[in-house]
Amino acid sequence: MNIDHKFIGKMMRLYGLIVLLSNVVAVLVPSVVSIPVLDVENTRKWSAFLDETKIVNFAMLIAFIVPTFVCIVYSHKIFKTEEKIVKNIAEIPSVYSLSSVIGWNLYYFIEIPFALHAKRFFGIQIKAILISSWGFSLFAGMTAWTLSYLAIEVLNRMVLLPRVFPEGHISRSGFSFRPSLKHLMFFSFMVYSVFPVVLLLSSLVSVEINNGLQISKSVIFVSALLLVIAFAITISLSKLILNPLSRLKKAAERIKNGDYKTRAGVVTADEFGILADSFNDMADSLAEKEFMRDTFGKVVDPEVRDYLMKENFLEGGALGGETRRVSVLFCDIRSFTAMSEKLEAAEVVSLLNRYFTALGKCITAHHGIINKYIGDAIMAIFGAPVQSTNSAKDAFEAALDMRKALVEVNKTFAADGFPVLRFGIGIHTGPVFAGTIGAENRMEYTVIGDTVNTASRLESLCKTYATDLLVSEASAAEIAEGGNGIKLDFVADAQIRGKEEPMKVFTFKSNL
Repeated sequence: MNIDHKFIGKMMRLYGLIVLLSNVVAVLVPSVVSIPVLDVENTRKWSAFLDETKIVNFAMLIAFIVPTFVCIVYSHKIFKTEEKIVKNIAEIPSVYSLSSVIGWNLYYFIEIPFALHAKRFFGIQIKAILISSWGFSLFAGMTAWTLSYLAIEVLNRMVLLPRVFPEGHISRSGFSFRPSLKHLMFFSFMVYSVFPVVLLLSSLVSVEINNGLQISKSVIFVSALLLVIAFAITISLSKLILNPLSRLKKAAERIKNGDYKTRAGVVTADEFGILADSFNDMADSLAEKEFMRDTFGKVVDPEVRDYLMKENFLEGGALGGETRRVSVLFCDIRSFTAMSEKLEAAEVVSLLNRYFTALGKCITAHHGIINKYIGDAIMAIFGAPVQSTNSAKDAFEAALDMRKALVEVNKTFAADGFPVLRFGIGIHTGPVFAGTIGAENRMEYTVIGDTVNTASRLESLCKTYATDLLVSEASAAEIAEGGNGIKLDFVADAQIRGKEEPMKVFTFKSNL
């Protein structure tokens, strides 16, 4: 993940400025909100004491310095490593906005020792004063918190988080604090219900107290009732939002685990209903694509399928490849043409399918891929597209398993009235060109080169040397390097068609 530290630094400085401006607005709270004055005479004396000592200026300075200090320390903390940035970046709005609440709480607590001093030396009764001061700190802190959180959260979601997580997957980050819609709904309840009701109610009570009027209990009751109703509406609204999201999340998890028949189960006429319908359509589309992918994996080897889909087709499906050192195995049924003439076409297909299935398991078990079926012959590759530490050893061990598999297959053929099969296998190791070959609108993954031709001709020589397995000198050398203790038997210096020099070929005598 490439993180733009300079950009994040600019955004965090902007967030800090938002916190500062929010606190400036919070200072204006007394000019628009009436704070209850429960004791006019002592309040007058307290005001005179404050004007003389300049305590308010000092406390106000603290209310501004503390949020600034918290923001700077927090920024320094998360900028230590990229891991910390990713882990903490989503909680910036909460931390920055709460720093204002801390500042205004300190503003209130700073006044307490001075109030005690005023009570002792000047005889000022401070109970009503502390209540009024607490009300001011509360309203100022809530104002700064509300303004800064909303502004920073909007910027964080629209600007910073998309920049840090351009491909999404933000939920996979191990956040210290993971914000949720529940938190946002609760915050919204505080902002659009509790805050305005408390402000209006406190202003009314202040007017009544400051003018010697009786406090209207009915207004307090109505205010409390409104808060209860607003809370019930918030809970109901959160259920309408969170329940469909929860069902969509669970359905997405099931699809992630391969259950493409799952359905979201959200039936509404609003945006969630549209989203659920789109989600279900997506599940159908994924099921269809998985069926095509599975079918594709039956037409070509699954490893080739994955290679083409991930490494080649997703990049434009261009023709081409690379030179690899691989082992090529050819396997062909002996006298198959004469045998097939005695069988019905359906019987030939059934016989070949059972034969190919049994031998194919041996090849894939040793990291090989079946590149193609050529009539009754199999061409298998070891070492491409997936690299192998010893492709010749893999091919040789696959050939030994193919011998065993053929014995078992012949037992079932004999029981079903089919003829017994014999095969020949040729293995050669060397460089090939491995990649996608063909036309731009139709291509296949294969390997070409002299190594392929040599392996095919070795398989043909099995008839000459009356054996079912021939291994080239190059393959034999790599098999010996594998350290499996197997000793190959020298057959002859064979003359390979198309080559001037003879090639040493080997076999392995089986007890089967």
